[in-house]
Amino acid sequence: RKIPLVAENLLKKKVAYQALKATRAKQALLQRKEVQLRWLKVKACGLKVPDKHSLAFVVHIQRINGVSSLVQRTIARLCLNKIFSGVFMKVTPQSMKTLCIVEPYVTWGFPNLKSVQEFILKHGQAKVKNKVIPVTDNTVIEKHLGKFDVICLEDLIHEIAFPGKNFHVIAGLLHPFQLSVACHTMKNRVGYIKEVSSPGY
Repeated sequence: RKIPLVAENLLKKKVAYQALKATRAKQALLQRKEVQLRWLKVKACGLKVPDKHSLAFVVHIQRINGVSSLVQRTIARLCLNKIFSGVFMKVTPQSMKTLCIVEPYVTWGFPNLKSVQEFILKHGQAKVKNKVIPVTDNTVIEKHLGKFDVICLEDLIHEIAFPGKNFHVIAGLLHPFQLSVACHTMKNRVGYIKEVSSPGY
């Protein structure tokens, strides 16, 4: 069978048309995501605030390349810029709405006191003057959190495990935890959280 020849200018026009069509389809998809995120802010969030839990541990599990600016800003506000980084979060209606926005890209669960203690003792780091230092010296904790009656590592663990009115300031001293997750757990949406406590959503 003889293949008909196509003029070069017609071939270039066809390639340009296909590229334009793909770009428009991508823009339409992003606009649809923006509309869905705006509806999430207007409508009541589908996630209910649990009665038994007051603390959540949130882990960033998927990359956010090409997502909307709202998702990027929310991830940055949670300090989850790196993949498989995790932070403690106080469970409130507002935090549940925040998790609704970034739900496809994060997972979370409700840690117990033992899990919080192991996290902070093994991986705890503090942010002091743009420097990251291990949370091993009680003088550093007393210097920055002494006005909240937190003077040692045990007080810090207690304030994180049982969130109070100063939780955001106390948790802000901790640097996000960087987790090392096995390759097979990347296929599981719950991931590392299921091994340390009850899984979230």
